[in-house]
Amino acid sequence: MAQRYRRPATTTYGNLAYDLDTLARERQLEEAGRPERREEPVRRAAPKRSVAARTAQRPSSLVAGGVIVMAALVVLLIAGYVHLTTVSGSVSEMKEELAALNEEHVSLLTKYEQTFDLTTVKETAEAAGMSKPTGAQIEYLDLGGTDAAVVYHAGIGGFWGAAAERIAQGFYTLVEYFS
Repeated sequence: MAQRYRRPATTTYGNLAYDLDTLARERQLEEAGRPERREEPVRRAAPKRSVAARTAQRPSSLVAGGVIVMAALVVLLIAGYVHLTTVSGSVSEMKEELAALNEEHVSLLTKYEQTFDLTTVKETAEAAGMSKPTGAQIEYLDLGGTDAAVVYHAGIGGFWGAAAERIAQGFYTLVEYFS
């Protein structure tokens, strides 16, 4: 007797998306009622193995090339570390030298500023035998006439030079007027 397929009495509301596992549960229920079938494994005769000497296998040239490239990269990496160590050592030496030079700069700067100290200048001048002038040593000069200064300007000669000079003078006058 063939079993008739029955749908479980569940509400679907017109869409099966609410109950996605319905088909999987129905298959489990159908398979649960069936007895389990066990198949006996077919026994096959094991092939006889004969002991034979294997031929020596040689690594491929690709593997050998890869090993050589990796060895070269390791040597290059170690050389890079050695170079990095020497550079960092020289950087630390330069930092120490820079610190010593900064200290020397500060000491030289204080000595330089002391040269402009008036008390130091006065003491040095007195030690050299210098003294302030007395009234008998001061003489005043009287130059008769007015003070005048003459500025000579070497201009460009000719008509074009004079025109360029007048244009420049006019420009300077405008700039002076507006500033």
